[in-house]
Amino acid sequence: MKSLVLCLFFLMVNAGYLAAQDLEQLVKQKPFAINGTLGLGVGTYNSNGIPARQRAFSYMLSGAPTISIYGVSFPFSVVVSDQQRGFRQPFNQYGISPNYKWLTLHAGWRSLEFSPFTLAGHTFLGGGVEANPGKLRFGFIYGRFNKAIEEDPLQSSAFGQTPAYKRVGYSAKLGLGTENNHFDLTFLNAKDEVSSLKNPVLTSGLKPAENMVLGISARFNFLKHFIFNLDASGSIYTNNKLSDTIDHLQLAKVAFIRKLITLNTSTQALTAGQTSLGYQGSNYNVLLKYRRVDPDYKSMGAYYFETDVQNYTVEGGVRLIKGQMQINGSLGLQNDNILHDKSYRSNRKIGSLNVSYNTQNYGVDLRYSNYGITQDRGLNPIIDTLRVARTNHNINAMLRYNIPGESINQGIVLVGSIQSLVDLNNFTSAQNKSNSKTVNLSYQLSFIPQAAGINAGVNYTVANISFGKTVFYGPSVGVDKQFEKGKYLVNASLSYQQQQNNAKNAGNILNGTLNGSYRITPRNAAALSLSYLKSNSKDITLPSFNELRSSLNFTHSF
Repeated sequence: MKSLVLCLFFLMVNAGYLAAQDLEQLVKQKPFAINGTLGLGVGTYNSNGIPARQRAFSYMLSGAPTISIYGVSFPFSVVVSDQQRGFRQPFNQYGISPNYKWLTLHAGWRSLEFSPFTLAGHTFLGGGVEANPGKLRFGFIYGRFNKAIEEDPLQSSAFGQTPAYKRVGYSAKLGLGTENNHFDLTFLNAKDEVSSLKNPVLTSGLKPAENMVLGISARFNFLKHFIFNLDASGSIYTNNKLSDTIDHLQLAKVAFIRKLITLNTSTQALTAGQTSLGYQGSNYNVLLKYRRVDPDYKSMGAYYFETDVQNYTVEGGVRLIKGQMQINGSLGLQNDNILHDKSYRSNRKIGSLNVSYNTQNYGVDLRYSNYGITQDRGLNPIIDTLRVARTNHNINAMLRYNIPGESINQGIVLVGSIQSLVDLNNFTSAQNKSNSKTVNLSYQLSFIPQAAGINAGVNYTVANISFGKTVFYGPSVGVDKQFEKGKYLVNASLSYQQQQNNAKNAGNILNGTLNGSYRITPRNAAALSLSYLKSNSKDITLPSFNELRSSLNFTHSF
């Protein structure tokens, strides 16, 4: 295994993510190329009535060159401004994955997924190979999953680096089949190296851990229309390798596990899995899904799992009237406390329905979702005054109507939404009342020969919560114009918003913007932006103020 990793490491260039390179195409790439952009920007700011929220004058010189060597890209960025100076590589973790026919090699910083509950996207520094000759599905990786970071006792982890042990591991996948029909076995083994930290960890509670995961993944298409998926894994996770060992643990026929992982009083054995069965018809589909993840399930090959959760979901959709009308929906149940070791069990009902009908000139979209949560008895009975029982309703609708023409196009869009939270507990419903309604009507007028347009709209929002009612409303208008086939672009907008709190005038906000751009040459451009904000507050706790911002930017592409 070590010799394989050493052979792969000579391909490493530094340390991120580059697309797989086909070796047959490599010789056709340019040996060296550089391209990117350079930019220079200046800005001004002025305010009255509030403390300044930025500097009166600012500047920024930026560059984003990308160097390519035989098709492998190395992006960089340089920033010099009145607030910071820096030279950065935004993707300063490099790796390479050359492939030839059915063979792919990985070296450097890589992020792969063998299955959702084993190796599932965790970035590692190392090497690996994937081979898919015919129906054989093979994969193997080895590398460092975490680097060692010493604890700084003078700085908390919130402001500094979180201490960590060096973590190394490997993962293997072996299966048969194709992407649409296959069965895979996946194995992962990783551990923290206790000797990787010179000083003991005192304040963060960090302990060296070890993990072994075995998973299966399967997908089968059968009877032309049915699709079956399965992912299931078992994880043995030792949270502290230094805990007391269990010398007399009877493992019978699986005693070899002791050679793969440390077993002691901190060891957990947990499972996770998901499966689905779907039917795909010519104009409709149905999908049944189930997912279950034990509390505190972990894999060192993944970053995060939603744990202590069990889901039952039914999804479906249908297309009507030659695809112009579509109806999609889902209905599900979710609960926690799947090991029955908590005081309470929370149950959620999840449902949604989407209906749309669209033609070239008009369309309607309606969406409804309902999310409810209740609690049942667990280890302890539930106190009525504290019981959680809520339902969240969301309704969204959009209507559009277009009037096309040879020289003039017109469009009208009406958007509305209703959101409400219903507390089913009579003891707490008064404090948890919440609902809001929003309506927006907009009109777009385009003059095609003149490459110009006008838009106007009006917005109305009302929000009711337990301690009051707030209303926002106001109009907006905008114009845009192109000159010389897009060489010059100008647009401006103006909006006004009035606010009322409990039927009392709370003030208004006026906001205006003006933007323009000019293409000097195919590789050089300039842009100017002006914005003005004026707030007239009637609330004694909020000041009235105005702000004026401007910016001028030049860019060069090479």
